[in-house]
Amino acid sequence: MLWEPRARTLANRVARHHPAWRFAVSRTPRHVFVPRWWEQDGDGWRLRTYAASPEAQPADVYRDTTLVTQIDDHHADDAHDDDALTTGTPTSSSTLPSLILDMYRHAAIDDDSRVLLTTGTGYGTALACSRLGSAQVTSIDIDARLVDVAAERLATLGMKPRML
Repeated sequence: MLWEPRARTLANRVARHHPAWRFAVSRTPRHVFVPRWWEQDGDGWRLRTYAASPEAQPADVYRDTTLVTQIDDHHADDAHDDDALTTGTPTSSSTLPSLILDMYRHAAIDDDSRVLLTTGTGYGTALACSRLGSAQVTSIDIDARLVDVAAERLATLGMKPRML
């Protein structure tokens, strides 16, 4: 997959003046954590996916945007490719990367920090693991399913933070 140039472009946009975070964003594949999401379509929602073929890869995954991963109790990971929802309220998402980094910078996270983060899709946890190392990161969420899925996706990248 041709994700690396897109991740580098995203990193240069959201972490231009923060080298350690720029490095973390540039080497963290967001599509691993958000392979499917809901996009607003009029009053409803349509499913979007990060396709396996490079020519079909939606650039949205590597834009500085929030990607809605759950509408009410309809998680994008469980939807069929042609699913659409006529109504619903977002209940989970992958937060826009610039906001994640703003929160981390305001928290004054340094290279030797130990952090407790919310899990969600696992992308923010992956950024922290990339910067600090998995042993310094604990990730927690009220939705056990999200924690399990995020832990699996983190593990595919060799990241094993403490997950609660």
